Amino acid sequence: MTIPLPDPFALFESKVVEFLLRHNLLTANGSPPRFREWAVAVSGGGDSVFLCHLLKRLVPPAVSLNILHFNHRTDERKNREDQDFVESLSKMLDLPFLAGFSPSSEGSRRGLSETVLRQERHAFFDTYLSTHPQAALFLGHQLDDRIETILANLFRGGGPRSLVGIAEESRGRIYRPLLEFEREEIRHVLVFSGLSYRDDPANMDPAHLRNRIRHNLRGEIDRFFPPHGTRHLGHLATLMERETSLPPLSSSLLCEEERPGQVRFSLFLYHSLRPSAQGLFLRTLLNRQKSFGLPIPPERNLLRTLELSDPEKKLLNYPLGKDWEFSIVFGRADLIYKYPETDTWRYDLISGIHRDDFTSVTLALPRGGTLLIGSTPASVDRMKRSGGPGMTTSIILTEGTATEDSFSLRYWASGLQVLPDREEASPKSVSSIWKNRPWPFARKFLVPVLCRGPYAVWIPGTLDRTERLPKNESGIEVTLTYQVRERSEWKRFLESP
Repeated sequence: MTIPLPDPFALFESKVVEFLLRHNLLTANGSPPRFREWAVAVSGGGDSVFLCHLLKRLVPPAVSLNILHFNHRTDERKNREDQDFVESLSKMLDLPFLAGFSPSSEGSRRGLSETVLRQERHAFFDTYLSTHPQAALFLGHQLDDRIETILANLFRGGGPRSLVGIAEESRGRIYRPLLEFEREEIRHVLVFSGLSYRDDPANMDPAHLRNRIRHNLRGEIDRFFPPHGTRHLGHLATLMERETSLPPLSSSLLCEEERPGQVRFSLFLYHSLRPSAQGLFLRTLLNRQKSFGLPIPPERNLLRTLELSDPEKKLLNYPLGKDWEFSIVFGRADLIYKYPETDTWRYDLISGIHRDDFTSVTLALPRGGTLLIGSTPASVDRMKRSGGPGMTTSIILTEGTATEDSFSLRYWASGLQVLPDREEASPKSVSSIWKNRPWPFARKFLVPVLCRGPYAVWIPGTLDRTERLPKNESGIEVTLTYQVRERSEWKRFLESP
């Protein structure tokens, strides 16, 4: 009589089925699957090989299963052996195989950081998903990977989201079904089943932070807090993932303004949120800015800044990185992108206004606010009645104005200088003018600058050198009024900073 050996995959299989059902990756009652294709990333290591075998057993008949492998080109011989191993695995399981390669053509790139390698690998995955819109991607991260990520995040200053470590699901198409299982139990199943996998020598290299956490820090924590020690972090990650995966907050609840490169929200309402909701709100804002094609600052930089901020103070400025500036004025938080190429928008007053039939024009500026330009007293009176006090200046556009005397409206750019206040004075930079005034630093990138040739002559609420312009009887007198939709105290601040 032969006693059948137990199926070592059985326990894992039932839990992974629960995962697939929870994420609507398996369907009941014959309904069509959510995705028509599953792809599993296989490096050749034990975790990804285990996941590949498991998904082969669970994939529905109507869904295809593909194997993806990425060659980092860090070690020509090892990388080739890894790729050959995974390709052989795909043939044994009768699954399609697709390999990706690092954009570097070098045969050996030893010593690269984990971050660089991960970015290259995920760029390959992103390309695959973009070209396969009906595909879901499975990654082999397990519980130990999650714990080690949490331990690293604890000392990097992240918010509640960092305590998730590695999420079960990312972007609605990337899934990690092994986060409940430990590395050792996965290895036991592979050995018991006689399934081969490859060990990566880099997992023992102390140059990598993850390895130092795995071999040094975790052991010390487990020694101080037996019997489970760091394993409790897995439960914490599950709770934090539930806490931080609530539906995104409506920006209209906190935001007074939200547009590409500019966000303004109530600091008092933000501080009334629980910490996890604060992190979710900020992450939602940053993701929307990213969808506009803008780089976004590290979320932890914004979290730290808001933790230190005092809504009672009238003016605070902070750099966040990635060309973002953060200002706090009158209990409101302004998050503003500096646009490195700030000289891309211009309005030439000579060609735009210098004509006989000109009376007035209204410009809705790209970064907010309105500029009203009029050439007659009647238009000036109309402008002032329509928009409150505003900030006004007048210039004369003479006939046959030379190129060096041309007038243009633009945004601030590095190196822009101010027209000297007297003939013998040397010009100062606009940056020096702003530096010595109590002006929200981030907002200077939103205010138009009137230039005469290469020099700034008028910046609303900050600079007026129009008295230095030549005066004569010919030409058109033009009045410019800059208006912004702000609270009354903010208007007063702009007009008299």
